Amino acid sequence: MKVRMRALLLAFAAALVAGIVAAMLVVLPAAARGGAGNRLDARVVVTNPGPLPACSGSDCTDANITRPFVYVENGNALVNRSAPGPQRADIANAFAVSSIDQAVFVDGVQHHEFDFTFTPPPFPSFQPSSGHWPVSVSCPPEGPPCAVVGSPAVIPGEEAAIHFYGWIHGTDEPNGTYVFRFTVHGTLNGTAVTLRASSSPIIMTA
Repeated sequence: MKVRMRALLLAFAAALVAGIVAAMLVVLPAAARGGAGNRLDARVVVTNPGPLPACSGSDCTDANITRPFVYVENGNALVNRSAPGPQRADIANAFAVSSIDQAVFVDGVQHHEFDFTFTPPPFPSFQPSSGHWPVSVSCPPEGPPCAVVGSPAVIPGEEAAIHFYGWIHGTDEPNGTYVFRFTVHGTLNGTAVTLRASSSPIIMTA
């Protein structure tokens, strides 16, 4: 009787573990896309991982600059629609980007003097990078010139760099380990979505 009871307990435990593992396999992929079932994920890639020496102007070269690229992956499915609209953001399940907040941390402390919000065309907050957004341009009903600028958007099944810019380490900036954190604001099928991503640490020196 003891042997049979032990066998039953072992079988029950094995079934319980198998059920937990199966549940994890179902839940984890959705959570890895950014949570809330939106199947969106953001990441940051920099062109120069450092160290970055400081420069003051005419002496600045590629060694003193890094360019953070903010990527968004849209894992949602394409939906067949007869009239999706003229812009990328009009496609069902597209993630339309409205703005990106930047926060910069040096040695783990946020430096608010570097806080900035990037907004896309047609009213960019930082004109030098106005062409760095995946916006679409369409024609008005009356025809060319085609100058109707739509919201930047990442369509279903796509991973796109939604924005990038250059950061030169100046001699008037603190030295230390920098981390760039970005908060991406947008909508998915009309519902507000916020994504966050941070760069790897970058050492900036004198």
